[in-house]
Amino acid sequence: MRAFRVLAAVAATAAVTGCGGGRATFEPPAELTRIEQTLEIERLWTARVGRGGEGLRLGLRPATDGVRVYAGSHDGRAAALDAATGRTVWSVRTDLPLSAGPGYGQGVLAFGTSNGRLLLLDAETGEERWQVSVGAEVLAAPAVGRGVIAVRTTDGRLRGFSTANGTELWTVTQTQPALIVRGDTPPIVAGTAVVAGFDNGRIGAYRLDSGDPIWELPIGSPAGRTELDRLVDIAGDMQVVGNDVYAVGYQGRVVAVDLNTGLVLWTQDSSSLAGLGVDQSRVYVTTDVGYVVALARTNGAQQWSNEALRLRDVTAPTPFGSTVVVGDLEGYVHWLDIGDGRFVAREQAASSRIVSAPIIVGSSLVVQSEDGRIVAYSVAEEEDES
Repeated sequence: MRAFRVLAAVAATAAVTGCGGGRATFEPPAELTRIEQTLEIERLWTARVGRGGEGLRLGLRPATDGVRVYAGSHDGRAAALDAATGRTVWSVRTDLPLSAGPGYGQGVLAFGTSNGRLLLLDAETGEERWQVSVGAEVLAAPAVGRGVIAVRTTDGRLRGFSTANGTELWTVTQTQPALIVRGDTPPIVAGTAVVAGFDNGRIGAYRLDSGDPIWELPIGSPAGRTELDRLVDIAGDMQVVGNDVYAVGYQGRVVAVDLNTGLVLWTQDSSSLAGLGVDQSRVYVTTDVGYVVALARTNGAQQWSNEALRLRDVTAPTPFGSTVVVGDLEGYVHWLDIGDGRFVAREQAASSRIVSAPIIVGSSLVVQSEDGRIVAYSVAEEEDES
C-alpha cells in the first residue's frame, strides 16, 4: 500500500492541538519579541536563483566548494554564485522541477526532481552530464561520493548511481509506514560508507560501493492508537563528525552512534522534524515544536533550551563561531549564544520560509529562502581596543 505523506508543519501543530472532549484549538506560531542585539551582523550580499518552491517543503538547499555557492529552484533554474560577492558565475535552466539538492562533490552537482529524476551537472560550467529516472520523488539532497551518488527517494529506498554514467549500482529498501512526514533526511557520505535515515525510524550505514549494510538500528518505535501517533520518521538533518553519527527522529530519540560498529554511545529522548547540528562540545537539536536545545556531545545531557521560537517552523541549527544559527517560517535568521542559548542577533533574510539549516562558507553564513533568495552574512569584526 502506498504511504501517505503529511506536512511537517501539520504534524508539529498536531502535537499541541487540544484533543480532549471539546473542540480542537490550534496554537499559532510564537510572535517575535525584541532582543538585545549584542552581536553585529553584516549582510554581505543577496542574490536570487529562480522561484516556485513556496509552500512545497522541498529539499532545495545551498551547497558550496568553499569558493562558490551552488543552488537550485523548483522552476528548474540552477546557478553558481561567487561566495565572496554573490555574483553569478553561471546560470542554467534545466526544464526540470528541481526538488532537492544540490549535492556537491567530485566536481559535480546532483539534483533530485519532483518527477523522479536524478540530474548531474558539471560544477565548473553548469553543463548537464546526464539525467536518469530514480522511480520516485526526491526530497533529500543527494550525496556525492567517490564514483557513487547516493539518493534517498520518497518510496523508502536508498539508491546508489554511478557518477560516470548514471547506471544504478545498488538499492537499499526499507518498509514504509502507512503515514509518513513529507521530507527526507539527506544521506551522508563518510569515507567508504553512506549513512541514511528512513521513514520507519531506522538509521543505517552502508558500503558506498555495494550498498551492503554495515549496521542498522531503530531510533524510534511506533506506538499509539492512531497512524499520527505512530509516526517515527527520520525527517531532519543528521551529522557525521569524525567517527560519530548523530541522528534524531520524530517522536523518537537523539542518538550518538559509532560509525564503524553501530554501537550506540548515548541516547536522549527527543522529537524533531528539522534535525540537528554538532560542534566540538555540543549537539544542537531543533525539536518538533521549535525549541532549540543544546546537549553535551559526550553524554547527551541537556545544557540549555531556548523556547522562544515555538511553532515557528525552525530549521536545524548550524554552529557558527560562538553562536548557533537557525532560520524560521518568516525568513528570519536567529543567532543564539552557544553557551546559554540566549539570542544575540536577528536579521530578516527574506519574507518567505528559510528552507534548510544555514551553511558555512569560509567566514560567512549563507541561507536560502523558499522564494529562491540567497543571502550571505558575516559577523562584524570587533575593533581592537588595545
